[in-house]
Amino acid sequence: MLSDSMGKYASIPNLIHDRIISKKRKLQSLGKLTPEKIEQIRDRMHVDFVFNSNKIEGSTLSRGETELVLRGITVGKKSIPEALSGKDLADILVAQNHSEAIQLIRKMAFNNTYQITEEDIKKIHEIVMKGVITSAGEYRDYDLEVRGAGFTPSPFYEISENMKEFISMLNDNTDELRPIEFAAQVHYDFVWIHPFEDGNGRMARLLLNLVLVRNGYPFAVIRSVDKTKYLKTLRQMDVEREFEPFLIYIARCVEQTLDLYLTSDSKKPKEKLLPLSELANNTPHSADYWSLLARKGRIDAIKEGKTWKTSRKILEAYLEEQEKKRN
Repeated sequence: MLSDSMGKYASIPNLIHDRIISKKRKLQSLGKLTPEKIEQIRDRMHVDFVFNSNKIEGSTLSRGETELVLRGITVGKKSIPEALSGKDLADILVAQNHSEAIQLIRKMAFNNTYQITEEDIKKIHEIVMKGVITSAGEYRDYDLEVRGAGFTPSPFYEISENMKEFISMLNDNTDELRPIEFAAQVHYDFVWIHPFEDGNGRMARLLLNLVLVRNGYPFAVIRSVDKTKYLKTLRQMDVEREFEPFLIYIARCVEQTLDLYLTSDSKKPKEKLLPLSELANNTPHSADYWSLLARKGRIDAIKEGKTWKTSRKILEAYLEEQEKKRN
């Protein structure tokens, strides 16, 4: 339920929210995954998060190159391997910096009584952007415009006051938003303030995950292949005051991570997932129609790269449900 001083606007559709809660409960059930498997998936998700978050901002590093950096290659102390030669140093640094930032985010998230401060926000930014911009960890002291956005960020002289309000909201969910809605609110409000010279998008995605992890969810990834949709839903909030598309998008990102954990359960046979383009052949609907339902969260589906996948069983259940409604 995204809100501002004018009131409340939207909430995640119950169909999607209930499905996510069901998956979260399954993941939390005893014996679902071994600690080793959880750690393996967590490491994979952190690489995915860092790669995609930086790719959205224009990084030239591939996922494999990002993983090399996160494995401990330290610029300035060890030689950069040949695989990274010729890459932008800033791209390498900001990927390297994310490892420490994620550790700090997790430390804060796992302490439910910890009250986050402005200094914490500045510290996270300093870690993420150190060596990349000279003003890392410092609020901007000038006004700016965000190219392609439908809003004007806070004037620099209002940043401190706006951030105090933001921190208060981050520590105390006074509107009692559901966790995913609250995480989306935190992301949106931070981007709107745009307190730093650079790195605001990266920070917003880190803070979104701070809220998610604090509420028992694994890290969610906003994927670079979805950059157009991601930015479109943000712009819909800014220009058209339509909040539901962004909420649904964030909810689906959360659900994708839950799906990854659940499909890694070695105790349970995996249901075969097929591209919607293949499954649509035996249904009354086109692949484009099924893809639209997947994007809106109306059917349970996983996105691999640019391809939506699900099972025959899920499509059959949806068609059966629609038949019941018609009768």
